[in-house]
Amino acid sequence: MGPGVALMGMGRLTAGLAVLALLAACGSEKVEVNPIGTMVGTVAKATIAKAKAKRSGATAQAAAPVTREAIEAYAMPILRVTIPTRGADALVTITDQKGDIVTWSTTDGTTFTFRSGILIQTRGLGADLMSADAPSLTQLMQDGGTHQRVYFFLGADDATTRRTYDCAVKVVGPEMIEVFQKQHRTTRVAEVCARQGGTITNEFWIEGKTVRKSKQLTSGAIGFIETEQVVD
Repeated sequence: MGPGVALMGMGRLTAGLAVLALLAACGSEKVEVNPIGTMVGTVAKATIAKAKAKRSGATAQAAAPVTREAIEAYAMPILRVTIPTRGADALVTITDQKGDIVTWSTTDGTTFTFRSGILIQTRGLGADLMSADAPSLTQLMQDGGTHQRVYFFLGADDATTRRTYDCAVKVVGPEMIEVFQKQHRTTRVAEVCARQGGTITNEFWIEGKTVRKSKQLTSGAIGFIETEQVVD
């Protein structure tokens, strides 16, 4: 089992969190200092500063930047996950992979599972995405293509709610994006999904066969999560 970085909501962060640390890999007999622990602390402190500044009306002081060199020194895939509704911002690592289905985990047991970069399941968020019938990456690259999406959400009473959407793909076009000081040439795609209860739009920035960045619905209560594939 690989290591994961703790994902913390603002309530727990502002209680005094200064630095987060990675769990050592299962079976490891030696604990070593790694650069990700410091990086996550920097990201967390920057998030805290922004939240405090917003409440007070002041301007947040810039935190020391997290460098690409420090991230790549860890020599393993790194995903950044942000949950705006919870003020959560974390770097996470892979704990399970079966073909194109990859699960990224935090030290507190929160997991995010993707199929080729498309979110299909979460655990540990409370109002989780229990499962999803989602399009393939190939479908998302077909401008004007249509498909059906089915979400299964966990409600407050532990009952699962099903929501079915009819979706259409719009390939917006090429777009350069920056992920931790590195430029990526991507294709931006919007997946517009509608049902009687409303419309949602998932967004993807695709580089080759990699979803480099995304904004995807998790559940009605959680809203959208944002991801950045920092290191492949």
